[in-house]
Amino acid sequence: MGRNLPLLLIARLLEGLSTAIVSTLGMALLNDVVEAEHIGRAIGYTSMALSTGLLLGPVLGGMLYEYGGYFQVFYPAIGFIAVEMVLRLMVIEVKPTIDSPRPTPGAVGTGRETSTKVKASDTVPLLDKPRMPRNAFSVLLVSPRFLVALVGTFVLLSIGSGFDGVLAPYIKDEFNLKATHAAALFLALALPMFLAPVSGALADRYGAKWPVAGGFIVAIPSLILLRLVTAGTSKPFLKLLVLLFAVGIALALTITPLSAEASKIVTEFEQENPGVFGPHGAYSQVFGLMSTASAAGSLTGPLYTGFVRIWLGWSSMSLSLGVVCSLMLIPVAMFCGGKPSLGESRAAESDVSVRSEVA
Repeated sequence: MGRNLPLLLIARLLEGLSTAIVSTLGMALLNDVVEAEHIGRAIGYTSMALSTGLLLGPVLGGMLYEYGGYFQVFYPAIGFIAVEMVLRLMVIEVKPTIDSPRPTPGAVGTGRETSTKVKASDTVPLLDKPRMPRNAFSVLLVSPRFLVALVGTFVLLSIGSGFDGVLAPYIKDEFNLKATHAAALFLALALPMFLAPVSGALADRYGAKWPVAGGFIVAIPSLILLRLVTAGTSKPFLKLLVLLFAVGIALALTITPLSAEASKIVTEFEQENPGVFGPHGAYSQVFGLMSTASAAGSLTGPLYTGFVRIWLGWSSMSLSLGVVCSLMLIPVAMFCGGKPSLGESRAAESDVSVRSEVA
């Protein structure tokens, strides 16, 4: 119905708000129904589905607009929303309670299972003490491991979205290539996201550090070599195709394991400090932060690449992206894939204990 700019801006604002809510709560729901050791692969399938939608949406939308008209574009979207609402009503939500906390591996072999040998009069008052949960943000935002996942997601989404605003005009200005060439290049960048379940499975099996570090190692030379594809280069389209495909592989190797890493950080904190995030956990807050980082990267990327290309040129732009990935590789190697640090774990446990005693 909107044909003027203010209505279109309001519609896009509401669309972005709904996307943020659905994606955050959807990932939190995924963590509720998938076991921790398989969360990477599950997030990989989710990322693959999202990439498929982003890949096919513009193509199908363009065809509907071309052959059907303006309003026909929205009919499939309305249909998908109706199906999604039906599926949402069919979801059976698991609601954990404080009285029946989720079992953790730390409860086995630590003496907790032998509590039945102690007199009930000695144990009941201690177990009945309410635990005051900590604010998830105060715990996570001081964790170097979580900050690496957060900043890494921002960097990767900045790089992935950064090509949206510069690739098509660059190949047109420098090589006089057509829109079909630009579409093929974007396809080369997006297709490797079908490998997301593989990278998620690798993260489940070996930890997030190796696929994430491998992705950044692939991204660094690929981005730096893009600066050599300039006017006068032989076969520029083929070279861009290969290099952007390599960048897409790097994104597929890194984005999913970083999301799985954020989920596992929460799981491990809760295992070491039961009740630290309350009865409902902190998955919604975690993926809210990750979604914010993704959105910030998607906003910052095109602005950064557009301005740098205009002021300093394509070569400087691609070189700077490679340098950012090189710098990001250092904290990935230091913190990614580990466990919550001893200081953070003790701080969380101490805070919960103090609040319990006060209560």
